[in-house]
Amino acid sequence: MTSNDHVWDCHTHIFGPWNTYPLPPDAVYRPAEAPFDTLRALHARMGVTRGVIVQGACYGPDHAALVGALTASAGAYRGIAVIDPDIPEPTLQAMHDAGVRGIRLGAMAHLGGGGSAIDTGRMRECIARVAPYGWHVLVHAEADDTLTILQALEGCGVPQVIDHMARLPARGGLQSHAGQALLHRLESPEVWIKVSGADRVTDGSPEDALQQIRGLVQAAPERSVWGSDWPHVNVRYAPPDDAALLALVRRACGDEATAKAVLTHNPARLYG
Repeated sequence: MTSNDHVWDCHTHIFGPWNTYPLPPDAVYRPAEAPFDTLRALHARMGVTRGVIVQGACYGPDHAALVGALTASAGAYRGIAVIDPDIPEPTLQAMHDAGVRGIRLGAMAHLGGGGSAIDTGRMRECIARVAPYGWHVLVHAEADDTLTILQALEGCGVPQVIDHMARLPARGGLQSHAGQALLHRLESPEVWIKVSGADRVTDGSPEDALQQIRGLVQAAPERSVWGSDWPHVNVRYAPPDDAALLALVRRACGDEATAKAVLTHNPARLYG
């Protein structure tokens, strides 16, 4: 299989198995077990051949589950870490060797961030640590906070990926002031959009996000990627069907060339 044949799922999480990768006692949330073997089997059924695993906040600084999965994947999966600015250099190098290609900058209130708690100076310190490795940053925040962070990171020298469509509500989101500002930000060659979280921006009705996904992809077709967000933690509704989410983004792309860009070519460039 060549790189032109791969389908990427650029946003997943793994948890457990608990007997190998337990959560710390002070975990910010406690998800159900969702190990890498289960994710890999799901991807095989969906026709997904490449994946990206994002470090779950509940694991804190312990990346053992992430690194273990990346190593087991033999290069088929990439990782996104969550780091402190003082992380030891050998740890960064080991993460890179395993397949980590970015860091997540979180500013969600339910995970302890957002608003006045945003420390963009610390974010820039983290970026300075990973820029030599060619990594990117994944910005996870509500729309207004995402805009604040992107403005502070302008010119930082690494790609900035907007996570989960900036949590922009699908109903009228792109027509709002924040939505228009996000579209403007997507004019920058440094800024990417991850059209994941369709269920999150519609409170459990992913189909309602079709037009928003379409608008974001049209704004940056060469810098859009997709992710399922499996296993859909911290939601108040029944988790969505992941194969249906993949079908949704294909429809939103509108044509095969755009779908190929979002699902194959763009992630291959971003994650290597």
